[in-house]
Amino acid sequence: MADEREKIADQREEIADWREQVAILRDKAQRAQEEAARDQAELSELNQAQLQEANEHLVLATVHAQTMTEAAEQATVQMSYMAQHDFLTGLPNRSLLTDRLAQSMVLAQRHGKKVALLYLDLDHFKHINDSLGHTVGDQLLQSVAQRLQACVRASDTVCRQGGDEFVVLLAEVQAVQDVRLTAEKLIKAIAEPHFIGIHRLHVTLSIGISLYPDHSQDVETVVQNADIAMYHAKQSGRNTYQVFTQEMNVHAVARHSVEETLRHALEQHEFVLYYQPKVNLITGVITGAEALIRLQQVDHQLIDPGQFVSIAEDSGLILPMGQWVLREACRQMVVWLQAGLDVGQIAINVSAVEFHSKDFLAGVRAILDETGLDPHHLEFEMTESGLMQDTELTTSHLHALKGLGVQIAVDDFGTGYSSLSYLRRFPIDTLKIDQSFVREIDGNAGDAIVSAVIAIGMSLKQRVVAEGIETLQQLAFLQSHRCAEGQGFFFSRPVTADAFATLMKTGTRL
Repeated sequence: MADEREKIADQREEIADWREQVAILRDKAQRAQEEAARDQAELSELNQAQLQEANEHLVLATVHAQTMTEAAEQATVQMSYMAQHDFLTGLPNRSLLTDRLAQSMVLAQRHGKKVALLYLDLDHFKHINDSLGHTVGDQLLQSVAQRLQACVRASDTVCRQGGDEFVVLLAEVQAVQDVRLTAEKLIKAIAEPHFIGIHRLHVTLSIGISLYPDHSQDVETVVQNADIAMYHAKQSGRNTYQVFTQEMNVHAVARHSVEETLRHALEQHEFVLYYQPKVNLITGVITGAEALIRLQQVDHQLIDPGQFVSIAEDSGLILPMGQWVLREACRQMVVWLQAGLDVGQIAINVSAVEFHSKDFLAGVRAILDETGLDPHHLEFEMTESGLMQDTELTTSHLHALKGLGVQIAVDDFGTGYSSLSYLRRFPIDTLKIDQSFVREIDGNAGDAIVSAVIAIGMSLKQRVVAEGIETLQQLAFLQSHRCAEGQGFFFSRPVTADAFATLMKTGTRL
């Protein structure tokens, strides 16, 4: 019995040990299970975070790709726009105009209508650009562009060709008169003052008009004909329009020929100066000379400036030509003075293009220094219209010239603005009565005008010089009204420098 009890006790102890081991194993299993669960949870969280991160990168990449695609598309659109529009004004450019003109011509042919092309050029814009700077010039171009657009229909096209040139395309035009009315409207709109910063600017338009199918059948010729007509508008006095005619082609060829002749003359030194005496109308003594440019051809024939000055201005050749005239006249004046000839003053005609160019004053100073001429012996003659193009710049330049000692004369007085206010504002020394008024003295309306000009000059203490005196009756009238000086064929035609020196040396009274 005792052995059995001991055996049972041992068994119970073993069972207790097993239970303890089972408990320990269960505890370990539970801990392992819990650790596995924790690991699983952490792994799940890690996978979820990685998945979320991957999803975020995917979304960002998608958005970035979409943004880049949109930017590329926008850049393409912008580049296409820039390729067909003017950067400064936003207007269609030459390329887009060509497309629209071609389309308009097709539609016009289909509907039995016309297409009108108006070629526009701003008169004397270069003066403003050179004198006031490109910033002011650009702002003026923007102002012009806005006004042009306001004058036409939505179906029409306003284009900037470049520089100061614009083109207006009128689609499906019914009659030529409609085009004329539009041209007049454009001219009137642009002529109104442009307020750019502190500047009050005045510009005008010269317009050439070409019609399809009346004047040409292709795009290039339509544009070319409008351009030719525009130059005729400039030659007609500017601030106007001209409709193309076939005769203009002949003039265009001739104009190009003259321009090439002028370039050749500058290179080969084929220009010469002639000098017309100015005379004291009481004593007949020579008081000065006006230098007049001539183009001497190979056969020694002389071409008057009236045949080439306007072309020289349009082409820009007037600037080097003007420099040559000034240098040669000053050089010749020094020669006369050194020879003991008291010529008085040498007068030189200065165009508005020259006067408003940015290097004009510097050029005058340089030539005076180079030739050694005393500025008091130099006089510049300018027209009223030239003086009035930009009154602020004109005032500045005139005072600068007066500061040097140069004299200022108003040429062809009475044929331009005829505003007495500028006579008081500008430092002017001399008024020159235009020869058209002197020519009318012989018992006609010119008497009153000439008398008035002489009275104005005397009241403002300015010299008065009568141009184009050809008859004794004209001279007598001028003398009786106390006109101090004059010039014209009655006294002498323009002569060479040697012939003029001979007149001075012999003391000839004209």
